[in-house]
Amino acid sequence: MAANWASEQVPAVGQQSMLHTAAASDGTAWAFGISAPDSGPFRTLIFRRGEQGWQRVAAPGIGRVSRAIAISDADVWAVGDGESLHWDGDRWRHVPTAALHDARAQLFGLAQFGGTDVWTAGYAPRRDHSASRGTVQHWDGAAWTDVPVPAVAPGWSLAGIGGVSPDDLWAVGRGRPGHAVALHWDGQDWQQLPVSAPESGTAKLCDVAALASNDVWAAGYRTAPGGGVRTRRPFAVHWDGSAWSAGEVPAGPGQIWQLVQDHASIWGVGYAPDSTPIVVRMLGFAWQFLPGPPAPGGTKHSSLYGGAILPDGNLLVVGATSASPDTAQPFAAVRRN
Repeated sequence: MAANWASEQVPAVGQQSMLHTAAASDGTAWAFGISAPDSGPFRTLIFRRGEQGWQRVAAPGIGRVSRAIAISDADVWAVGDGESLHWDGDRWRHVPTAALHDARAQLFGLAQFGGTDVWTAGYAPRRDHSASRGTVQHWDGAAWTDVPVPAVAPGWSLAGIGGVSPDDLWAVGRGRPGHAVALHWDGQDWQQLPVSAPESGTAKLCDVAALASNDVWAAGYRTAPGGGVRTRRPFAVHWDGSAWSAGEVPAGPGQIWQLVQDHASIWGVGYAPDSTPIVVRMLGFAWQFLPGPPAPGGTKHSSLYGGAILPDGNLLVVGATSASPDTAQPFAAVRRN
């Protein structure tokens, strides 16, 4: 199946800017990221895709936006540096989270089951700042509240959250010393369920997507013993209703940052150590690498961090493209079926 990618122009903001995630509803697509000034905090970037292409939209600054989700054209959420933003159809406003106001707090995952049932996951520092802890929060239509999770390890984190219903929900991440973590919510309590570990090294799960209660995928990366960023390999596990087992993933280098789900399948997007984009699609019980979008003219590298399924069923991916390590600019492309 040959890929047919179309790059889309996103306005540049400063010398260093990139996109971290995307969201799409029936009529509108969004892209979210940051610009990195020479000094000072990250600046929040939000763009809306319309008939005239991508245009920047004003929003309160919360630093990085790591994940976004669209419930409708007038109900969009974005989370990042311990805070959240909400679009009501007219403007973006800052919505405080439940006591995560610390520069080191991060929210990476979002799941929704309606406007009054939204979930997010990430990590926050402990009260004594000794280490991080995984955190899950729930939006009930009025406020974010903390949903207690098990104490998995002295220091651990969550990165993705998803499921088929409010009482069949998964949150995934990494514990210490580098073991993948999966927690299941049954509507009352969280339960930690063991994840198949790689034969050697460590693993982290960055996102999770559920096609059914007995058909759940989580993905991220694994590393060899003593390995760093350049030894990362894509890693995926599958829940069949009774246990997690390792999925078949190609052996190339790289990491899967986000899972994007359509009605019949799951896509994964990420990048390799040389800033080559990674696009994979789940086929049966195996993941298949697909050609990624080519870098725009004049650039050498493209890294993908997130994506969304557009109303026409095509895959939108976002990230950064650059001619050199210090000239990153926003990047978006659409894979036409």
